[in-house]
Amino acid sequence: MTLVLGVDIGGTDIKLGLVTEEGEIRASGKIPTEPARGPEEAAARAAAWLAEHGRGAGPVVAAGVDCAGLIDGECGFLHTSPNLAGWDDVPLRSLFERALGCPVIVENDANAAAYGEWARGAGAGMRNFVCLTLGTGVGGGIVLNGALYRGSSGFAGEIGHTVILAGGPPCTCGNRGCLEAMISAKAIIARALEMLRSAGERRPGWDGALTVEMLSHAAAAGDAIAVAALAETGRYLGIGLTNVVHILAPEAIAVGGGVAGAGDFILDPARATLRDCVMDEAMASVRIVPAMLGNKASFIGVSLLALAKANERP
Repeated sequence: MTLVLGVDIGGTDIKLGLVTEEGEIRASGKIPTEPARGPEEAAARAAAWLAEHGRGAGPVVAAGVDCAGLIDGECGFLHTSPNLAGWDDVPLRSLFERALGCPVIVENDANAAAYGEWARGAGAGMRNFVCLTLGTGVGGGIVLNGALYRGSSGFAGEIGHTVILAGGPPCTCGNRGCLEAMISAKAIIARALEMLRSAGERRPGWDGALTVEMLSHAAAAGDAIAVAALAETGRYLGIGLTNVVHILAPEAIAVGGGVAGAGDFILDPARATLRDCVMDEAMASVRIVPAMLGNKASFIGVSLLALAKANERP
């Protein structure tokens, strides 16, 4: 059996999985990231996990490593990551190849998630597909003509940093009015609290502890403020998706991540905005769908990318 190791490096945890060429997960787990210990130590601990959990599973022919940030996949370098303080200009590929003893590819986490969803999830069977991951930030990945699209710089797919409100709130990238600045978890919570303040109302437990998950539960219970805050978020998402549709005309756009757990409270207003804003001919064939693979999308995707790369080698 052919197995590939997927390593998805987040700010808190590193998720790992042994994945078959069919995308089936044979073993999975996670270890603390502890970024302050450095990338070389992270690679060593990933190798230790593989030694323990891969025993008897079969040979691992390659590994894929992904994380958020600006990644040069050709050179295997992580230039910078918002979640990994101090990990600047890190040769991730060479570090993990030494630790794991197999060929390694390195990819942006949103690209990896998009590829996973395209190969084995919401985009299966499609030629042109886009995936957005909504959470602390907004990640994007693009599959065009059956291949992951990285652009001439290697950094294509940063849909979260398209400007949808000129002069709007500041974004972590330094710009203003980016999609991420309008629909990140932080932005949604701020929107709900401002709506609550404007209405002169209070909600037990919201002060200082509100989460998007709490808002989703409140909306399901009929809370008008929660419904309104999520609906406005969906309208901004719809504006961002309108631009994606007009530029790329994919068969489908999948939306995943923690914020997407609000489901149709966000997606229905996004779909309505698309119907209002997209040219009819472009909209006719585009579907907005929930992502299917959850938090396993990235390591499934980066594993399959690593397998594809390994199969190219003579």
